[in-house]
Amino acid sequence: MSIITKILIMIFSQQKEVLFSSKDLYQLLKVEQEDIIKILTEKELEQQSINGEVYIKKDDFENFINELWLSLGISYQYYEIPEHLKNCTSPWAVTLVKMYQDKFTCPDSISPEQGDFLRALVCNVAPKNILEIGCFTGVSTIWLAAGLKQIGSQGTVHSVDLFNDIIPLLPHHRGYLTNPLEYAQKSVDAAQLSHQVKFYKKNSKEVGEKIHEFLSEPIDFLFIDGDHTVEGCFNDFMLFYPHVSVGGYIVLHDINPKYCGWDDPRYIIDKFIKKSPHFDLLEIRTNPVNYGMAVIRKLAEDRTLLLRSQLTNVGI
Repeated sequence: MSIITKILIMIFSQQKEVLFSSKDLYQLLKVEQEDIIKILTEKELEQQSINGEVYIKKDDFENFINELWLSLGISYQYYEIPEHLKNCTSPWAVTLVKMYQDKFTCPDSISPEQGDFLRALVCNVAPKNILEIGCFTGVSTIWLAAGLKQIGSQGTVHSVDLFNDIIPLLPHHRGYLTNPLEYAQKSVDAAQLSHQVKFYKKNSKEVGEKIHEFLSEPIDFLFIDGDHTVEGCFNDFMLFYPHVSVGGYIVLHDINPKYCGWDDPRYIIDKFIKKSPHFDLLEIRTNPVNYGMAVIRKLAEDRTLLLRSQLTNVGI
């Protein structure tokens, strides 16, 4: 992601009435400027002209995206919902089915198959404190909390994310959502799991450096699915690994670069986990696309990693 795109995302997330020119949209969407101008001029979308440049309001962005994708033949993607999930009448299952029908859910949220695996894993290891790095819209959060509910646990899912607006960034983000934190909170409420979920609209670094202000007990289950750069994932792992209890679990999502396009969890696995006798490692194939998951059990403290964790800020 370019620096310009990151800046646009930040501006886009923080301002309600901001205007975007065709040049801004080109930088953001990586779509030909001629295609953008064509939609802005030919469709009945509210727009403004300033010094000969066509602008669109943030509030009209969703309609613009729908028209642009239609003209370019770009379709939204949806996960296939398994019959057992469709037929389940539990509020968490009903809520998940609705969430999987939203345009921004696929492919960035975990699939139903991956979610079912996470729920089953929680049911089996019975963690008390779950920490999730990377909530997105709350799909994985609900799967994790549903596992706690199923076994009658009083445990909590602590979910950390910046919760920036979700805007289209091909090839993954195709839908658009303002205020994903509000969406996640409403979804958790509808799933009747709000008593087992706490959201933190914060950078994971801030939480990791002040972990004792947020958690009074060790982490039993750490799910890392946040910053997908090598440096970001490395820092998350090093920040939170020391706070995982011995015998606790660390789950990494997107471990197969060939399919997911990210190298970060693979780097952690190959560089640190496989070389250490202090971990058990199980790599899981995932459907419908093999982005992959790694289930790591912490067998003992690794003094080398503990030392590295103290040097996180100096880089990899």
